[in-house]
Order: sequence, then structure tokens, then C-alpha cells
Amino acid sequence: MRKVLAGMVLFIAACSSGVSAPEIGATELVCNELFCVDVPRGWQAEIGETYLSFHHDLDPTNTFLTVGVSNMRAIVEATGQTWPVSAEDTTRAFWSLLEEGDAGTFARSTRRVGGSIKSWGTHSDGVMWFLLTPTEGSSAIGIEMRAPNASWEAHADRVFDSLTTP
Repeated sequence: MRKVLAGMVLFIAACSSGVSAPEIGATELVCNELFCVDVPRGWQAEIGETYLSFHHDLDPTNTFLTVGVSNMRAIVEATGQTWPVSAEDTTRAFWSLLEEGDAGTFARSTRRVGGSIKSWGTHSDGVMWFLLTPTEGSSAIGIEMRAPNASWEAHADRVFDSLTTP
């Protein structure tokens, strides 16, 4: 109970601190050979073979966005569970790994149309959103966004909604 209460206090504090997100205007399509996302203007990209990584010009040390291939089986087994499990359980396993390392706290999750799972929580410098989109077998695409406060959620949603695979 204390852990939940502490997480809620941290989440509430994170919602009101730090640089506020700019309005979403123009977006830029950023791709590698595995996937593409539309990113609002202001996010600076690093493009790798299996990932895309970004930070925002307004707060480059406290904004972080990454898109990458995720091994759901490895996530689940790292928590001591047995594969296979649902995408919801894999998402919860992801957050439990963060919680074990005191790097984040899970708040809630929801299933989206198409089967991906969006989740919310906190991390040491603010708030965090995670989207897990199962692709084939134990493979998935994970999108993680960290920001100083909840005003950045529209940016996360824009990227989450735009994910495509060739």
C-alpha cells in the first residue's frame, strides 16, 4: 500500500513540474527499415537499424522517446514468469522490472484497437508512457516516452497512433 501511495504522490508531483509541451503542429515521418512514426516538430532523431531515439529541443535532458523491437518473452521471463502470456501481462512485467530497479512506477494500462497496450506511470524525472504492439510470436514494437510532466501526453499519443510497419 505504501508503494502505491508513494507512486501516486510522485505521479501527481510529476504532472505539474518541468517544461510544458508545445502544441503539436507539423509532424515529420521518421523511419528505419522496420517501422515508421510521425513525430511532432522539435524532436531530434537518432536512427538505428532496430530503433529510433529522440529528445525534444525544449528539454533535451528530460524528454526521451524511443521506438524499438521488443522481445516479449525475454521481458516476461526476466520477471520469473513463464512464456507465453498476454500483451497486458507482458506490459505489466515491463513495469515490474522498472519498479524492481526503482526506475519507474506503474499507474494504469488500457488495450487499444488492434491489440496494442498503452500504459502510464512515473519515472524518477517525471511521467512515462509505454506502448507495446505485438507483431509476431514473441516479437513486438515498444515505444517509450519519458517527459517532465503530463502535458507531453499528446506527443506520446501522436507517435503511438502513427506507428506503421512496412
